[in-house]
Amino acid sequence: TVTPTTVPLTWTAPAEDPRAPILGWEVRYTVDGAVHSAVVTGSSATGFTIGGGAGSPVSTALAKGAAVTGIVVRAVNSVGTSAISNVVATSTLKEVGAVSDLALGTVTPTTIALTWTAPVEDPRAPITGYEVRYTVNGVVHSVVLTGSALTGFTIGGGTGSPVSAALPPGAVVSTIDVRPINIVGPAVPSNVVSSSTLDVPPAVTTLGIASASAVTISLNWTAPTQDPRAPIT
Repeated sequence: TVTPTTVPLTWTAPAEDPRAPILGWEVRYTVDGAVHSAVVTGSSATGFTIGGGAGSPVSTALAKGAAVTGIVVRAVNSVGTSAISNVVATSTLKEVGAVSDLALGTVTPTTIALTWTAPVEDPRAPITGYEVRYTVNGVVHSVVLTGSALTGFTIGGGTGSPVSAALPPGAVVSTIDVRPINIVGPAVPSNVVSSSTLDVPPAVTTLGIASASAVTISLNWTAPTQDPRAPIT
């Protein structure tokens, strides 16, 4: 199984001449354009892990997402080295790509809905969940969601781990981002969005008496600035 730092190989040993038995194996490979070679001692070896810290010289741990190409194996005996094996190539595992289209959905007095498109994933390291981070009135929160098919979440909706509790009306919710998670770890953060929950309108501050009579009093005032998402009705 390929990991973020290693690429394991297996092969079947060829038939050997008992007068010149196999002494070891040469594994050659290219990592991001740089050619490497490691010698494995022993006739019975039928596998080797690139990046696993074995071989001569030692095959050191690979970087996440490294392209490992041109992988071949050659048997070695007292006469020399065999022809190369078939060629294989792969890459080490890495985090999923970032969400790039995080957007705000419906906002209520206690919740803020989010939507996004899941990034393309490596089937060897599929998305296992998402981390949603946000700040409410200056306090940072982080909620983990389980599931690969998620494309949305409601802040304050009572789900996630820990549970995202209902927000207060008029709360400023800033620096909202989302990160998909796989077995390697969380991806880089998405684009950032911000919002606030809905609230009652501001108070009227210019209430005055326009006129009065024996039976009526006429009032006037200036309408306060209103939130277009929740206009005065």
